[in-house]
Amino acid sequence: MSKKIFAIIWREYVTRVRTKGFIIGTLITPVFMAIAFGGIFIFALLFTPETKKITVIDESGQIYNKMISMLNDTLKGGIPEYEWVLYKTDTVSADSAALHLQRMVMSKEIDAYLNIPENIYTEKKVRYSARSVSDWEELAKIDRAISRIVTDHYLTLKGVSPDSIRAVFEKGKIELITHQVTDEGEVSKGSVSSFILTYILAYLLFLLVMIYGQIVSRSVIEEKSQRITETIVSSVKPVDLLVGKVTGICLLGLTQLFIIGLFFLLASAYAAYGFMSFGINSPELMEIMNEMKFSVPVFGFLLLYFLLGFLFYATIYAGIGSIVNTEDEAQQAQMALIFVIIISFFLMFSAAKAPESTMAYWISIVPLFSPVVGFARVAVTDPMLPDGIIISVIVLILSVIGTIWLVSKIYRVGILMYGKKPGIREIIRWMKHN
Repeated sequence: MSKKIFAIIWREYVTRVRTKGFIIGTLITPVFMAIAFGGIFIFALLFTPETKKITVIDESGQIYNKMISMLNDTLKGGIPEYEWVLYKTDTVSADSAALHLQRMVMSKEIDAYLNIPENIYTEKKVRYSARSVSDWEELAKIDRAISRIVTDHYLTLKGVSPDSIRAVFEKGKIELITHQVTDEGEVSKGSVSSFILTYILAYLLFLLVMIYGQIVSRSVIEEKSQRITETIVSSVKPVDLLVGKVTGICLLGLTQLFIIGLFFLLASAYAAYGFMSFGINSPELMEIMNEMKFSVPVFGFLLLYFLLGFLFYATIYAGIGSIVNTEDEAQQAQMALIFVIIISFFLMFSAAKAPESTMAYWISIVPLFSPVVGFARVAVTDPMLPDGIIISVIVLILSVIGTIWLVSKIYRVGILMYGKKPGIREIIRWMKHN
């Protein structure tokens, strides 16, 4: 590699890595991702729970007492979670009672009301009315309580004790413990935690490739529009300028990804303690955090796939930037490329669920999809290396070389052309020209 290429790489890297935007963005991104993942639990602590007032119309006369005995939990501080009131409909119709309760809900005298029909055992529908019905946890608890009462009723009709049946079901419950078989034996691994970590890292990879790829395109357009390129190519070959520009910005992305990756390595080891320090000790969350292991080999493949994926896509971005004159034209020309990158992200979900499938194997070899899909297969099967990954990396390396060779033919002509955007036939003619 010539000194001129190193000079271009140094210029592209240093002029951007020293900017406040890069430094602030690199420091804020891990914090933002931590908030995005744990913010739901952290900010939930800011909301002081209050007792909900719920009025019940029980036309059956058989549900209310049993239901409130099941839903008698308390909040922090020992206050009851619900304040139940039975609305008697002896002197008014159920419809009139509902209208009255609607007015009480709107005036915030009560939070909600339940309407249990007389034929609850056959209709099996209960109406819950409130100003907001977005608390799915509360709705699920009420649903489970009433469903249990109705189930108990049918069991009793059959002459079967509900408690004995429930005891049998409890005895029959098992815990499915997942282990991954590796060359060195079996290791404990949770499917949910593995998928969540893979999703976060693949999304990060996908996002950085798109962001820095567009930076490459914007840089080419800016230099072309300001006629800077004409001065540069008088002393540097266009292909050297292309390689230097793409590599310099690639190192910028690698720097940011490396710092964020270090954050994830630390987070995977200490995040559970961090959540507990905030008073968040949900058993389900703690189980996920304890099983979420971001290993050094996965980190290495994250950097490798970013490096190769970026060089592949950024070279195409540079080619697009060289044939257009404005950023508006570039955005239109980049739509197909962005669409392909987005498709690779969607394919990642299926590949992560079945990383050893034939389809996942072949998709991870296709250069357009391999940066995201190939990495997802590695992350979800760690510590094992899935079949075809070495082939995937080799194919991607060859594709990068081929793409640089092909795009350089377009780049060397396009960066010196102004005015009308070239057509497909003209671009093909540039590619054929030696």
